[in-house]
Amino acid sequence: MADPSKPNNSETTIRRIFALIGFLLVVFGQYWVFSEPATLDKLPPSTFVISGVGLLLFLVSFFIRLKPAQQARLQKLAVPRRVIWILAAIVFSGLAVFSMLMFSKLGKNTYLPVLTLWFAAGAFYIFSFRGSLQTLTTVKRWLRDHRAELLLVAGITLVAALLRLYKLGVYPRVIDGDEGLLGLFAQSTVAGTYANPFALWENFGALYLQFVYFAIRIFGPTPLALRILPAISGILAIPALYLLARQIAGKKVALLSIAMLAISHTHINFSRIGAVGYIHGTWLIPLELFLLLRGLEMRKTWLTAASGVLLAIHFSVYLSSQVVIGLILVFMVILLIFKRKWFLKAYRQALAFWGGFLIMIMPELVYIIKNPGAFLNRLTQDGSFQTGWLSETMANTGQSLFQVLLGRVYHAFMSLIYYPSLDFYGSSYPMLSLFVSVFFLIGLVVALVKIRKTGMLLLNGYFWALTLAIGIFAIPPSADSYRMLVALPAALLLAATGINELLERIGAGWNHARQAYLFVTIGLVMSLAIFNLWVYYGDFVGQCRYGGEAKSRFASYLGEHVTAVEPGSNIYLLSDDIFLYGTHASTDFLSGNKVIINSPGSIDQIPAVTGDTIIASPNRITEMNDWIQLHPGGEFDFIYDCQNLILLSYQIP
Repeated sequence: MADPSKPNNSETTIRRIFALIGFLLVVFGQYWVFSEPATLDKLPPSTFVISGVGLLLFLVSFFIRLKPAQQARLQKLAVPRRVIWILAAIVFSGLAVFSMLMFSKLGKNTYLPVLTLWFAAGAFYIFSFRGSLQTLTTVKRWLRDHRAELLLVAGITLVAALLRLYKLGVYPRVIDGDEGLLGLFAQSTVAGTYANPFALWENFGALYLQFVYFAIRIFGPTPLALRILPAISGILAIPALYLLARQIAGKKVALLSIAMLAISHTHINFSRIGAVGYIHGTWLIPLELFLLLRGLEMRKTWLTAASGVLLAIHFSVYLSSQVVIGLILVFMVILLIFKRKWFLKAYRQALAFWGGFLIMIMPELVYIIKNPGAFLNRLTQDGSFQTGWLSETMANTGQSLFQVLLGRVYHAFMSLIYYPSLDFYGSSYPMLSLFVSVFFLIGLVVALVKIRKTGMLLLNGYFWALTLAIGIFAIPPSADSYRMLVALPAALLLAATGINELLERIGAGWNHARQAYLFVTIGLVMSLAIFNLWVYYGDFVGQCRYGGEAKSRFASYLGEHVTAVEPGSNIYLLSDDIFLYGTHASTDFLSGNKVIINSPGSIDQIPAVTGDTIIASPNRITEMNDWIQLHPGGEFDFIYDCQNLILLSYQIP
């Protein structure tokens, strides 16, 4: 006979519902209370009543009793646990939106509670599609079976890490103005607009800026602080690309892909500077596409759910996410039209992707709706249509709209294999070396021939969607050499596909001539490593080309040098029309916003006193040196940019 004091299944269910509703009301009430300013001489706000109601419902959940008729009705209305977790994700995302708006309205500077809700929403959603958890024995067996593969990937990742972290804070020798500006805005995230993690600055997510600020808190206002996150992204790109490449083309192609990415001189460079946000897309996009493709092909719903969640988070990092959402939408439409039967079997996984994306994008979407200018910032500044560049080019050249845009797409494509990587780099070589470009072109053909395969269809979309987006919507053309960075993993995956296919075609494939395959691929990777490392560490690093013109480099040296000036001392700069303080944010970032006084007139007019510092810009070093001869006794310092004297500093005795 059943014990009447113990709840049955129906009572347990209703108790859980009451407890959950009570808990959510307490959370909602406390977030509302927290978002309001506290006044010590007043009672808590009336909104605290919401928490009280929640606590009452939670208390009631302990004592609920149901009659048999009520129990029977409830059994018919049983709600699957998955639905409860998804509803919890939706509620938490909604709470994140609500608390974000309240915190923003009242000027709160700490949004950690908002992020907690947001990340919890994503975790709940992915957890709702969980399968059976693997036992420790199963995990150990999997690790043992894949030991060689894991060691190879880990080894290549370690090489990539060494190349990206070696003297990261030293080379390149200066930071440019954009890096300095990013650093200044990262420091502004402690309060104001960018304390909101869903705010956007130059299409960088404030969430990313806050991570940069965290690095600045650890390393100080230094180049290392600005570059550590790009370096980490550059390292993460290796395993992320491996997962996608393995899913599309198998282990051999995947290993070739990541080996070429690890030693890519272009990828190494952009992993070592903080000005270009596209580096983060080189690991986020491959991982997002892997989770999606793997989930669709293996019918694993939690993977596609995770893909949608990750893509929404990507929106709070950089604008490359905007292209990915269009890519995936078109990819699914093509699957629905041309692979309808296959796609309909995976419709649950597709819906899970969009569900995860929509739930997690809610806070960012609300911010974008309220601040459309921030979302369209880069298009307004560098858009082909918005800036009037397109109409002006058509008028000047007499070309049609189609011809101009086709030329832009062609230029973006050729920046991979022809145009030098000058912007934010300074290399006279294109992104891909000669041999890699050959295999890349072959890989494009192979991918088109095999486009009926789902993975190859996605690979084509990955590369061409980014190339078309950059070519059609972005200017100036010179910027293609760094914007196409986001398509570099796809290009190298295509190159690896081309290598593998060519070896198969000439009878040196893995299954027929394993030794020949290893000899060719290892030799190719080694030769590429020698070339790429020479391009970056031999021809570029230490050659004083990064940062562009001399005044940009001078601004960085100036900011770094004045950090040693004692607080309270005046700093005077012998300036001219070219070299003067205030042209580049790098000076303010590196100096900690120290005041530097421009002095375009005679050095004798400077009201300097003992302890003050006078700095000569390049064009006035001779004048400064002559003056020092007449006023000896102070401390002076010569700063060189490679072999060129770029700054002379003198502290008044």
